[in-house]
Formats: sequence, C-alpha cells, structure tokens
Amino acid sequence: MARFASVAAALCFTLSPSSGLATQPATQQALVYAPLPLENASLTQARNQPLVDLLARLLQRPLEMRLYPNHAALLDGITSGDVDLAELGPLPFLLARESLPGLQAVATFREADGRTDYRCVLVAPVDGLRALFQIAGREQPPTLALTRKESTCGPTASFWLLVEHGIDPAFVQAAYQGGHDEVALAVLRETFTLGGVKDSVARDFHGLGLRVLAASEPVPGFVLVANTERLDDEEREGLQAALLALTEGEGPLTTLQNGRHGFAAFERGPFERIEAMRALAADWLDQVLY
Repeated sequence: MARFASVAAALCFTLSPSSGLATQPATQQALVYAPLPLENASLTQARNQPLVDLLARLLQRPLEMRLYPNHAALLDGITSGDVDLAELGPLPFLLARESLPGLQAVATFREADGRTDYRCVLVAPVDGLRALFQIAGREQPPTLALTRKESTCGPTASFWLLVEHGIDPAFVQAAYQGGHDEVALAVLRETFTLGGVKDSVARDFHGLGLRVLAASEPVPGFVLVANTERLDDEEREGLQAALLALTEGEGPLTTLQNGRHGFAAFERGPFERIEAMRALAADWLDQVLY
C-alpha cells in the first residue's frame, strides 16, 4: 500500500477513550477517530472531544481519538488501516481514496455560514501588491507562503490561481509554512509577498491588514470519512441519517465545537474541480521549499 510519508505510526498518540462510553461492552474493540491536525494537541483534543462523544453515542460503540502531527502522517494512518473515522479536507480525501478505495464519505461538515464549500484565496499585505498582474513587472521573483503540501489551499489551489491570472508558478519562490494562521502571519510580517489560505482565515486576518487578491471557485467542504472494513453499510447509513437530522443551535450540536454548524449529505461532483487543480499543480510541486 502506498505510503504518504516516512513518518512512523509511533509519532501519533492515542488519547483516553470518550468519557461517555462507560455503558459500552468492555470486550468491544474501540473505533479510532482522527481529527485534522490543524492545531496543537491540547487544542485539537478539546475541539474534537465533544464530537467523539457524539459519534460514540450514535454508533453505540467505543470510540477513541488519535492525534497525528501533520496531514501526511494522518493519511498514512488512514491508508494503513489504523484509523476508522476521520475528518479530511477535499484534497486529502482524494489522496486517501487512491490507496484505500474502501474509504467512504459519511457526511460533509457545514461551514459557519451553513454552506458545504469554501474558497481558497491568495492574500497580500494591504501595503503590498494591489493586484496579481503587478507581479509581471517585478525584477525579483515574488515569494509565496503555502500551507502543507496535502492542504487543498496549499500549492494545489495557489498554483491554480496563479495560472488563472497569467502567472507562471515557476517564477514564484514558494515555501511551506504550516497552518493557515502561520501563512497569514508570515504575509502580514511581509516575510512573503503572497500567501495561500482558506477564505475564512483571510477574513479573520483582514482587520490586521490582509488583502485578498484572488479567490478560487468554491471547493468541497471537509468530510467525515469512514473505513468500510470497520463500519458496515448499516452502521454508516445509520450514522449519516443521524448526523443529517441534527439542527444547528439545537440538541447535540450545541455541545460541539467541531461540527457545531451541522452536517450535509456528501456530493461527489464538486471534487472534479479539485482533481483538475491537482493535475495542474503537479508540475510545480517539486520547486516548493520545506
């Protein structure tokens, strides 16, 4: 099975099983849920533990959370069969499906505005570039801060946006910075000319002086995925029905941080845009500095 990184499984660690599982049979093997590695371990645990508790109640099975240090390690854990349920962005979902065809989407996480999609944007400081076409007149190559290689708004969407605006990505000096916040801060410090982030992050940092220069067409939202070797059709369909029946601001969703805006049915069609972006960006991935 293809590996996504040389990161060993030992780099991840397992947190205590959900506190709401005391009534579960002691002999029943716990399922493993892995959240997106977007924050430090304690914040990620706090953000996702209520969701783990809810999923355990809905499935009526023990569920424990396992944290991975980065996207590559998470994908490695999923494709090696160590993870049963996970939250994935659109590009990581496509990457994981290539090595684990039995990985199925259960539901899509809704954004704060209720939508099931978002946009990737290129940003610059307000006192920097005012438009992407200004890059053409520069003698020195512009610098581009990127999130992780496996992030949808990383090189995949950022290089797509450059090409859409007539800019050869080979002319740009790109480097990975980590999370979306790290990219935004690097641009605000003017360490980089440009940065590629999710639109909601650009809005969060707008008041500090971040300007959006270009935005992609909507890309699919984050998805809750399940390994079909561990969850059968009846369990997945039951879980999906239960999640889709939840209403924001009511009942179990009021206890959540991640997932508090509710869930929607998964749609395969919008992923075609991600596949096109990925195919185009592949030509320049090797030039990005780590």
